[in-house]
Amino acid sequence: MPTKMFPNQRWWLSFPFLIALAVLMFLGWGVVQAVTSPYDGILLIDATGLVKEIDIEGPTSGLLQHGDQLLSIDGVPVTEAFPFYGKKRAGQQAVLEVQREGVARRISITLVQPTTTETFNRLAPLILALFFWGIGLGIQAFKPTTEGGDIFFIFFTTSAAFLISAATSFFSPPWTAALYGFLLWVLGPVAVHFHLHFPQEIAFKYKKLLLFALYGIAVALGLPHLIFGTIAVTNSSYYADYVSASRIFLAINFLLVFSLLVYSYRHATTAGARGKIRIVVLGGFLSLMPLITLVILPDALARQTIVPFSFTFVFLSILPLTYGYAIFRHRLIEIERHVNRGATFILVYSILGGIYLILNIIVDRLFKTTLNTEPFLNTLLVLVLASIFVPLHRSVQRVVDSVFYGGWYDYRSAITQITQGLEQVASLNALAETISERLVKTLRLQESCVFLVDLEGRFSIIQVAPRPPASEPQHPPYSPLPRSSLSYLLNMGGAVERHALREALKNIKISPEEMELLNSEQAYLWVPVIGHGKVLGLLALGPKFGGDVFSGEDMDILRVVARQIGPLIENIHLVTRLRRYAAELEQRVAERTEELAAAKRRVEAILASVGEGVVVIDLEGRIASVNAAFEDQSGYSQAELAQQELAKLYSGKDVERMLDEMRQTLHSQRTWFGELTGRRKNGSEYDVHITFAPLRDENNRVVGYVGSQRDVTRQKELDRLKDLFVSDVSHELRTPTTNISLYLELLEDAPPHKRSEYLEVLKEQTQLLRKLVEDILDLSRLSIGKRRKIEFSDLNLNALTEQVVTAHRPLADASGLELVFTPAEDLPFIWGEANQLARVINNLVANAIHYTSKGGVYVRTYTDNNEVCLEIRDTGIGIDPEDMAHIFERFYRGQRVRQTKVHGTGLGLAIVKEIIDLHEGQIEIESQVGKGSIFTVRFPIQVKETWQEKAF
Repeated sequence: MPTKMFPNQRWWLSFPFLIALAVLMFLGWGVVQAVTSPYDGILLIDATGLVKEIDIEGPTSGLLQHGDQLLSIDGVPVTEAFPFYGKKRAGQQAVLEVQREGVARRISITLVQPTTTETFNRLAPLILALFFWGIGLGIQAFKPTTEGGDIFFIFFTTSAAFLISAATSFFSPPWTAALYGFLLWVLGPVAVHFHLHFPQEIAFKYKKLLLFALYGIAVALGLPHLIFGTIAVTNSSYYADYVSASRIFLAINFLLVFSLLVYSYRHATTAGARGKIRIVVLGGFLSLMPLITLVILPDALARQTIVPFSFTFVFLSILPLTYGYAIFRHRLIEIERHVNRGATFILVYSILGGIYLILNIIVDRLFKTTLNTEPFLNTLLVLVLASIFVPLHRSVQRVVDSVFYGGWYDYRSAITQITQGLEQVASLNALAETISERLVKTLRLQESCVFLVDLEGRFSIIQVAPRPPASEPQHPPYSPLPRSSLSYLLNMGGAVERHALREALKNIKISPEEMELLNSEQAYLWVPVIGHGKVLGLLALGPKFGGDVFSGEDMDILRVVARQIGPLIENIHLVTRLRRYAAELEQRVAERTEELAAAKRRVEAILASVGEGVVVIDLEGRIASVNAAFEDQSGYSQAELAQQELAKLYSGKDVERMLDEMRQTLHSQRTWFGELTGRRKNGSEYDVHITFAPLRDENNRVVGYVGSQRDVTRQKELDRLKDLFVSDVSHELRTPTTNISLYLELLEDAPPHKRSEYLEVLKEQTQLLRKLVEDILDLSRLSIGKRRKIEFSDLNLNALTEQVVTAHRPLADASGLELVFTPAEDLPFIWGEANQLARVINNLVANAIHYTSKGGVYVRTYTDNNEVCLEIRDTGIGIDPEDMAHIFERFYRGQRVRQTKVHGTGLGLAIVKEIIDLHEGQIEIESQVGKGSIFTVRFPIQVKETWQEKAF
């Protein structure tokens, strides 16, 4: 029984790209036809041959008139002339039979090369087709993980083919017109099919039946073009009805597309669905604005367009670009700001062009003149437009931001809008009110409620936004939550929706106040504020305006905001406690001196226990007192700092400006915060985050200023090192993992004689990946070793070297190399860790063998300048001078090394350097390209014991 054959899977996957290649070839052919086809000067003619517009500078100018009926071209009836002039080229004659006022006449014209304007008119739809083709190809190459990915590609590719066939149908072979007629029917159902998947999947009972009906009608009524040809269809007695039916069918399909977009917007079920629709609508608006303001309005009002229609036709390419941008927006974060600003400027300049046109017409009607002949009026009008540019740009920018993001500009600016200046807020009620209002404004929420924990642990600080009108009763919408509330949110992993939380808590007993909040329809999303293992607050957010769902970007913003609010609550608690203690202190001063001293000692104890440095200065900026943390940070004692100017403790290029700003802020009795570079007693510098606030006496007079500073040097350095290490590791892991994935795919369809070769490559790449991971782990262990104590002992370098050399002798013999170890007699012991030093010797000897093709590797030990030295010399390829400065960098491999067949991770010498530094040693390199290299490792002598050497 014959086996059923299926197409090769790889060929099937490449089939869409073959279609894309065919469309691209069609496009290229169309460009050639548009550039080389002759020009007759007829700008507009209908399918029956009725001349509607003539180029006054073209070949037919003076010969043809508007309203002439073209009967035949070179004896061929005009309804059968596809293309009009066959294979004729510019310079050749053509005979036109024309009927004018009932009289037929023959006209001979000379065809010419198309003018620049005509060429651009022909190329404009092809340029638009190129954009559709590019978006379709990009979608196919980076297909979204949905079943609608294929229909995305079909929609854009079909649109491109439709535009190409439409643009070339009048001057190309008849099959292009037939293809155009067929695609005119098919384009509508494809658009409907596409919008059933964009911006979200739409499912209903008769979905398949609808698509079957639309495609069935399109194919049935479009096939006559392909079967009988466009000429036969055009000459049919039903042609007029046929054309009307095609237009009505296309209009019905576009009406369905509009209805699907409206339905998706009103019933959005996926994150970002409404944002995609807003972006597409904005794209359509952007593509039509230049057409309206530069062509349609000028033509309607002044009977003259500002730019040719074909120029604005190119702007229609914005529409496919916005579709592609909406689909792949999550992959285009880096260009999002440029897209946003570009859309804003297109709208602004289009509006300014329309305003200029209207004012031009007004001037013409009032003064019977034009701006072109009145420089003064023209200059005045330009100044008026310049004066409204900035406010117009701001207004349009807000509209574009709302379309793109629902009100916020990008991830970072949204976080800034919510958290900016919160460090200056001194009370929990003001903090809760500010956060609640900003969340509503930035994320476009219907309502938000912020709960903050007070000093007693109760969630009694409650603020709601938007606030009710003053005419309504002002009372908290929710009851304060008890101290034990919300602890279950610690295990929820961040923001959680009300329905999911209700399901998770159905078997957990909660307080009545929590149950009231949980059953509230306004609190749609719960975002806990966590600090030091405790819930410090809750952001209870209502639904978004228009029914938008919370997107991934919204969740990221809320996560960062909640993380930043926690320290602010703790700081306010700390400041509140300090103020309470200060109030108690002032009260006891008036009563008894002894109690004043006790209270003062208590405040000082609190300040001493605070992790941040606290400093008190007088009105002249001289230091009055500091806490222990400030002494640790600066290196000065309180006695040394007393009456010193605070400004002398900071340095940096902007320090004077920052200090002036701090003085002005404090003199205005406001809180100042910022970052400065501190200078310690020993001259070293460190980064600090500082906050200063006025210090008042019992009469509310400012008597000084109190500040707190946090050392952020380590945090900045760790962030920098983390980013660098993650970047390096990600880059290096990509190559072996990519190779493994590639050869696994090849192995699936590999012939038997190739399998062993592919398996060998897989083993090799796996070994390389394992080696890379082990080296990275070694580097990590070495970094931990710098922070933790490692057990060192007396070691004999000769013994370690002998073991490594012996282990590598088979490798050297197999490579045809001489491996010689010459130990020094009476070599002193060194102080170190045996496994790590063995790793150093192993890496250096292995490298010497791998990169030496002939000659040998010579290892010896000796003493020099009270140091124990290990020398590894080879006769290998050597090291280029430009590589010497980078040889110990992680993942670095020199150019000459990369040209060899030896695989490596670029971590071996980095590990060697880390271990030697850990042992307070040094490593030196001498090398000549083509002659070899000498690596010398030096260790300090710690123990004066020797070892009786054996012969090698």
